[in-house]
This record gives sequence, structure tokens and C-alpha cells, in this order.
Amino acid sequence: MMEAISWEALAAAVVLVSVLELDVVQAGQFMVSRPVVVGALLGLLFDRAMPGVTLGLCFELFSLDDLPVGGNLPLNATVATAAALLLSWGPPQLVMELAVPVGLGAGWAHRRVETALRPRRRMFCGGIEERLGRGEEPCFGAAVLRSLAEQAAATFAVLSAFLVAVGPALN
Repeated sequence: MMEAISWEALAAAVVLVSVLELDVVQAGQFMVSRPVVVGALLGLLFDRAMPGVTLGLCFELFSLDDLPVGGNLPLNATVATAAALLLSWGPPQLVMELAVPVGLGAGWAHRRVETALRPRRRMFCGGIEERLGRGEEPCFGAAVLRSLAEQAAATFAVLSAFLVAVGPALN
């Protein structure tokens, strides 16, 4: 088994994934949030490219037929990939056979959190509509930044919870 990566490196990776995850539907959609890309990137960062790409491809296959279109909110494969990799490489060092289903659990948990965030985003839109209706400045930038920050914070919270609480509990 390879040496575990440090807690500091794990924290930096969680921040990176929290930003990359915005690409799923929030900002950009440049496909950098795809599981195979996230797996490869994390693998390159931690000198574990082959397991990163391999697991990224597996999670890519899990998520290919379930797209976030319309009202459908699938398992978050980006979070699932990152959680599985970081749980197997970080201080919990779960075996991959356990890290994969726990990663899927993280992706499912993120889906639940995002389901709760969606009504808040609708409120942002309603507030902008009201301001426009009154002839006021809609403050698009502030609303968008707030929504992006909430999404990134939710991703950070889910990944952190799985790395700090779930991983060590299962080890």
C-alpha cells in the first residue's frame, strides 16, 4: 500500500474538486468535472495517475446514462470519484473495494444536498425578477456569486464529511 497523502493535501484536493464540480451544471460546462478528468487530475497531482484514470473511467461508466437534464438530478459522479480516490489515498486509506461504494454514497449524499439547494436558487431568480419588475438594478453578479459559493460550499461539506467522519469510521 502506498503512503497516505497528508491531511493538508486532502484539504487542498477537496477545495479543488469543490471548484471543478461547479462545471457540472453551474458554470462553464467545459467537461472538466467529468469523472475521468477528475480522476486523472487527482491521480497526476498525487503521483497515482493509473488508479485515478481507472477509477475515473469506472465512475464515468456508472454515470453515462443518467444526465442532469431538466428536473433529473443524478448521483454526483464527480463527488463520488473524488471521495473514492481520496478515501483510498488519504489517512483513512480504505481499500479500493470499500472506497468505491463509499464514494457512491458521497455522490448520492451530494445529490440530496443539491436537491435541497435548488429551491434556494429559484428564490434567487424570483428576487431578481422582482427587482427587474420594480425597475431596480437586478444585481446579477452578486446572485450568481452567492449561488456558486453555496454550491462549492456544499461540495466541500459533503467531501469533508466523508473524509473526516465516514472514512475513519469504516477503517
